[in-house]
Amino acid sequence: MDNNKEYKIGYQKRLKDFLDSDTPKAKITTVVLCVLALASLPVLVLGAAALGNVVQVCKTFNGSKRYSKKQIQNSIDNMRRHKLIEYIGDKNGKTIIKITKKGESKLRAFSIDLMEIKKPEKWDGKWRLVMFDIPMRFTKGREALRYHLKMLNFLQFQKSAWICPYPCEDEIIFIADFFGLTNYVEVLTVENILNDQKFKRYFHLLHS
Repeated sequence: MDNNKEYKIGYQKRLKDFLDSDTPKAKITTVVLCVLALASLPVLVLGAAALGNVVQVCKTFNGSKRYSKKQIQNSIDNMRRHKLIEYIGDKNGKTIIKITKKGESKLRAFSIDLMEIKKPEKWDGKWRLVMFDIPMRFTKGREALRYHLKMLNFLQFQKSAWICPYPCEDEIIFIADFFGLTNYVEVLTVENILNDQKFKRYFHLLHS
């Protein structure tokens, strides 16, 4: 499985939806990092104006309106100390903020925590099987995958197979990619499963 436009869009949408919800769930660092990731233009750091432009960008997103200018500035400083962002000069000699690989990894992990499998108005009658055969050297990744499958309300079908009735390929690709497991995970769409009553009962589909 390779990165694709669809699941990258899904990742950005989860971050945007989180900011729009104005939820107090995350710390200010996560909120501001989300804002920087979603900013449509590079965020400039303008000399004497210090981080004024950064604050202005942050204030355009609902999720950061509850924070003061000083709180946002402190958050930016903190992220820079922890190497989640860096200041770089662009080709025009201006200084901009760039999210580092460490910062991007933090955002992707947070995006997974926000993830949910959307339930359509009507079930299409198909089952999605997530199957994996992960080498022992990836034990932590395998356990992390199982953990997130449980959190997404998948039901264990067999030892290394989990089942869900709804489209979930983009979400599974994203999780597998994050943990470096893309070569060992497959998502199958199955028309029929013998004795599927227990699965229908688990997912509340007996009257669908």
